[in-house]
Amino acid sequence: MKDVVLEWCIPYVMPKGKRLLKAVLMAAMAVLVVDTIIFPLLFLPVLAFVIFGVLLLRSWRYEFEYVYVNGDFEVSKIIRKEKRKDLYHCERKNMEYVAEGRKSVTGCKVRDFTSGWENARVYTLKAGNDLVYLEPNEEFLEEMRLHRKLQ
Repeated sequence: MKDVVLEWCIPYVMPKGKRLLKAVLMAAMAVLVVDTIIFPLLFLPVLAFVIFGVLLLRSWRYEFEYVYVNGDFEVSKIIRKEKRKDLYHCERKNMEYVAEGRKSVTGCKVRDFTSGWENARVYTLKAGNDLVYLEPNEEFLEEMRLHRKLQ
């Protein structure tokens, strides 16, 4: 029996809004740290703000890992290349179709596991009541063509 194992990672690219928020947050942290030197009473609130800011900025460093093994498709989120969180799982028998572009169907829950890059090639996987946006590799698309799931 021939097993099919496909695995690929898609790094997350921050949109412009988050990049702006990151720059403002880092500037605010730098200004507040300098202000703490002048006004020592601000030490605890500034420390809390800096800790919150650092944790928030660290949580924005992640990538999605897609794994396709013999018809089972899984999406995991890898945070800071340390921590893994399983986000989605479906079997080939539950997959209805894979179509190019971001499709929308009323009554379906949308799950976006894309990089956020504007020029990325995005496909929609429909499985039950879920619409999953993903960025597949060529081997995955060929597997979907083989099983007549690609539209």
